[in-house]
Amino acid sequence: MDDDAPPTGTLRARRIARTRQLLVETALPAFAELGYDRVTVDWLCDRAEVSRRTFFRYFEGKEDLALTPLNDVWRALIADLDTSLARGGPLLDILCDALVAAVERMPPGWERLAVLSTRLTDATPTIGAAALLTCERFTRHTLDAFTSRLAGQENADLLARVVCAATIAVHRTAIDRWQAAPDAERTATRAELCTLLRAGFADARPALAVELPDPAA
Repeated sequence: MDDDAPPTGTLRARRIARTRQLLVETALPAFAELGYDRVTVDWLCDRAEVSRRTFFRYFEGKEDLALTPLNDVWRALIADLDTSLARGGPLLDILCDALVAAVERMPPGWERLAVLSTRLTDATPTIGAAALLTCERFTRHTLDAFTSRLAGQENADLLARVVCAATIAVHRTAIDRWQAAPDAERTATRAELCTLLRAGFADARPALAVELPDPAA
């Protein structure tokens, strides 16, 4: 996952975004239909009519490309993190709103690509491993921002890590439920995903304080 979201606004930036999106829209259906291993970078470049140099300017490799629909949500959240945290309040609530807002800002057609990306991640160990690195990068990016605002609280670093882990768990659970229907790539909506995200954050609050019953009682 790149540190920054793709630039927007200028003519060059819009051209970059279109080319990048074209590669994603070419790759993910091809991965699903032909098989991830059979679709090469050269094949994708030929179909999208871009050079290998252009491909690797936008993506570290096929795994990075395959994760783009989901990684772009995290990029958008991180890009607006300081603004989100500036309003204060319960940290889980802030992250819930920020994650939902990031999903809502994704481009048209994002839903189908996100479903395909999720299914490919589940079926392909190398992409699954790359997804774990995304989680680590999200945690790394957010820890400093959280702990600076939790200064003075005991175990601020631990509290920040727990909130990061809860956010990742809520996101993954919501995505899994959202794409579970066999025809989800055609029917899943971002409104449904946002509802699942909000419900997941609501459930996470008591989960952080859950107690197991004493078997001796």
